[in-house]
Amino acid sequence: MAIWNDYNWDFWNPNKEPMPLKAKKHRKISFCTTCMDRAYDLKVTLPKNIEDNIDYPKVEFVILNYNSKDDLDDWIKKEMMKYIDAGILNYYKTTEPKFYSMSHSRNVAFKVAQGDMVNNIDADNYTCAHFAFALNRLAELCPKKAVFAKGKRMMHGRIGMYKDEFMAIQGYSEDLEGYGEDDKNLLYRAMALGYKMMWWEGGAGHFMERIKTPRKVVGNNMENKNWKQTEKINKKITQEQLKKKEFVANQSRPHWGKAHLVKNFSEEIDI
Repeated sequence: MAIWNDYNWDFWNPNKEPMPLKAKKHRKISFCTTCMDRAYDLKVTLPKNIEDNIDYPKVEFVILNYNSKDDLDDWIKKEMMKYIDAGILNYYKTTEPKFYSMSHSRNVAFKVAQGDMVNNIDADNYTCAHFAFALNRLAELCPKKAVFAKGKRMMHGRIGMYKDEFMAIQGYSEDLEGYGEDDKNLLYRAMALGYKMMWWEGGAGHFMERIKTPRKVVGNNMENKNWKQTEKINKKITQEQLKKKEFVANQSRPHWGKAHLVKNFSEEIDI
């Protein structure tokens, strides 16, 4: 899909707008990760990501256990409670989903996040050191109508927005099912509304390394395990939404991102 040639969208040019050396204020940043039966990845990435960003004054990590059947609960209780007690980590669990939904799970995580900025971090991603500081400095250049992403094409869930603006365009499109296109759909809709893409690989530094997930496990927890098929379907849905100028998602879903959650093993929440 030659999407970039079809629209006159706005991209940050680091040669014309160099990153400031220091931000004027610290915005609260939430890093959000959704997880269904991927504790084996999270056990490796989450402690490292927290330690790599813990020196940022206003950082929150949001983990959504999307009805995992593995030992994620036990591991969080055993190894990560110190971060929950310190207010750095908030752990949510829902037992409602039968299958993993990329769009719905991320909508839930972003809605409960407390940050001024909300950013998806897949369970197999490393932020790399001082990523929160880099995002905050990028925000100095574009304090409104911004989408923060790794790059134009290879995002793999590495995308974020200002929380109020994410809510205004009604999040990820829950018309998409299964694997594929969710982050691109969000990006395209936002940019069609005049948002600017602030891509950190374009001048903010090198961030977001990944554990290479085998393609054969990509669709394991999804209702349709054929990820190539769902990706193709979701691309068509995205093209139709853009053609119809449906830039605000979930118009037929007044309760998008709905879930019953337990926060930090004790507090029940409905969103």
